[in-house]
Amino acid sequence: MICSCCGYETKGKMHLVENGNKRVCEKCWNNPDLFFPEKIQGDKRLQLLARMAEDARNQDSSIDVNVIKLTQKRIEMYIGKMKVNDILDLYELDKFKEEELEGYQREQYEERTSELVEYLAKCPLAVMPALLVSLRKTEFESQDGDFGLLKIPRKKGSIWIIDGQHRIGGFGKIREKFIFSKNVDPSLFSDLMDYEFPVVFIDSAAATGKIASEIIQNENGFSSEDIERTIFFIVNKTQKGISPSLKDALLYRIKNSGIQGLSIIEKENWRINGVRIGITLNSEEGSPLKGKINVSGKRDSGKPIQLNSFVSSLQMLFFDKDFSKLGNDDKLRFLEAYWTVIEDLIPEAFEKKTSKDYMLLKALGVYSLHWLARDVFQTCLKQGYNFRDVEVLKPLLVPLKSFNWSTKASPLSALGGMKGASKAHDLLLETFSNEIEAIDDKQTLKVF
Repeated sequence: MICSCCGYETKGKMHLVENGNKRVCEKCWNNPDLFFPEKIQGDKRLQLLARMAEDARNQDSSIDVNVIKLTQKRIEMYIGKMKVNDILDLYELDKFKEEELEGYQREQYEERTSELVEYLAKCPLAVMPALLVSLRKTEFESQDGDFGLLKIPRKKGSIWIIDGQHRIGGFGKIREKFIFSKNVDPSLFSDLMDYEFPVVFIDSAAATGKIASEIIQNENGFSSEDIERTIFFIVNKTQKGISPSLKDALLYRIKNSGIQGLSIIEKENWRINGVRIGITLNSEEGSPLKGKINVSGKRDSGKPIQLNSFVSSLQMLFFDKDFSKLGNDDKLRFLEAYWTVIEDLIPEAFEKKTSKDYMLLKALGVYSLHWLARDVFQTCLKQGYNFRDVEVLKPLLVPLKSFNWSTKASPLSALGGMKGASKAHDLLLETFSNEIEAIDDKQTLKVF
């Protein structure tokens, strides 16, 4: 029998199409690039996809969500529920972009999403906590006091996820699998798309208008994204899911936005200044550390220094009573000159092809060098040297060139943790000179 589609003669099973007027072979019938309306009749998956497509064509321009309105310190919020399928159609993520320091969401890890997919598919008690989302454009119609309808435009980006991206991402992965493969049972898929999520909505547009008048420090304007970033930080600052480097970067952006009232900003003010220096050295043209600091903490970024490690290692220097009195620009210029000299002395450790062969830009190396920076800074003060001048710092740091920084043979290779950083600092001091004087019970370089 001749196949009406491919034209080849076949003896296998044939399928009737076009009201039984034509026949197609099994191969053409199962070809994913070909579509026959008759396939829908016997395929629950295709029936469901067709129904979803029809529903999408007949949708209203907005989704009405029954909510309860509440106010927390003048910030308007709403509590309601939405079906997963609607959320998937509307939500967006404001992902953190390292170059511009925009956004706030961390990267989505495949393994976490896969675990969630298995949980949703197999666990009979697949209960989920509420999503926390931002509405940058909101229309609330009161029906009885604080009870009413939230009208959300039916378009991508109407909802921005603040907390719960992996939760909704798991459902998104299931929908993707169902649409593009046959590995998801239609009944399960239908149940999961009707799954009701409790949702807490924040009217970030209204919050922006109310808070902006109180902000006096922000030079770049105040936006809904600043509201979302701050809430995201507060919700996630103790969670392991957000990298320490991203926490530092977000805290820096929150400080710059002018938002006040977060005790951590006052407690960690030195740290925010350290983040500013790290970000500047990572982005400034001519900087020895340009493109070498991983600001977001993203995996496999190819950048050897984590922002969090860079900043944490500065604590001894920043807590030095003399260094702490400097202005932010002087602190930056000293560290820039300091790292410029180190790059000049040991250039191989900064080259992309060979940097992995050296301990210098690894966490332990950065810690030991920043602890040494305090000694160098104190030496400059005592001798009346210009600590911002590369040419002044060069003769002080020459002994670093003779230190063994090789990952295979360096004495630092076997060290780890804060005790290891302290030992590494001692080893560097020994390399410099036998003439050491104690100041405030700390070892400090003495210039010849």
